[in-house]
Amino acid sequence: MKRVFSVFFICFLFIAGSYWSAHSNTGSVIYFYNPETNINNFATLKTAFDTYLVNHGGYYFQPFDNKEKFEAVVYEKKGDIYLLSSWHLKALQQKNVPLKIALVGTSKGSTMQRKVLSTKKDIVNVNMLKNTVVAGAGSEEYIQSVLKQILGKEQESLLKDIKILIVPKDIDAIMAVGFGMATAAISAESSLDKLAMINPNQFRELHGLGFSEKDYLLVAATLKKSEQQEAPLLEILRKMPEDAGEENLKLLGIDGWRALQ
Repeated sequence: MKRVFSVFFICFLFIAGSYWSAHSNTGSVIYFYNPETNINNFATLKTAFDTYLVNHGGYYFQPFDNKEKFEAVVYEKKGDIYLLSSWHLKALQQKNVPLKIALVGTSKGSTMQRKVLSTKKDIVNVNMLKNTVVAGAGSEEYIQSVLKQILGKEQESLLKDIKILIVPKDIDAIMAVGFGMATAAISAESSLDKLAMINPNQFRELHGLGFSEKDYLLVAATLKKSEQQEAPLLEILRKMPEDAGEENLKLLGIDGWRALQ
């Protein structure tokens, strides 16, 4: 009886030790916020990534739907990994937040994207957007920023006379133009390619009135410091497409990661 109890106790300690090791990791947490998208189900996103990460070292994933709360975590300057848009990263760097890109997201082999201002063909110049509605996915601050870049200094004054319609996804913004809910849409070029496949007639009704500069897709950033405690988790992220993590990445709008050369 004592021998059986001893064996049971040793097994219990082994299982408990494994559980504690997996759930007491003192390394990095992944924090996520992307002002370029509107994610409807954060619970699904968190559950999917937590399940994956716990099985790959006991790490955890924390998404945010609020810019201020996300930035408050960044300002704490912990040794963590931050998933954010390159537009948001640049804004933080301008505030002297010491973040650097470690990985860049990929989609169909590309790490870059540019935004398109699309309208129906009867809108022949940006001046015709005065007192109209422009649809886009993401935060209003982000859409205003893209519009400002596309319009340029000469037409920047138009911004005060343009109403922003926030929609869940790029494709919704483009469809809003087709359905007459908006005069123009801000979207990625890849979303227009998608429209061309699913609704070629509506695609033919549109034209690009302006384009933003190319920028990275989602990036994984770390603090600029000499410690390397984030390295193991960055490697886990990089290998996700090879290790049954493809579906998780699709939730973020990418299909892989590439180290920044």
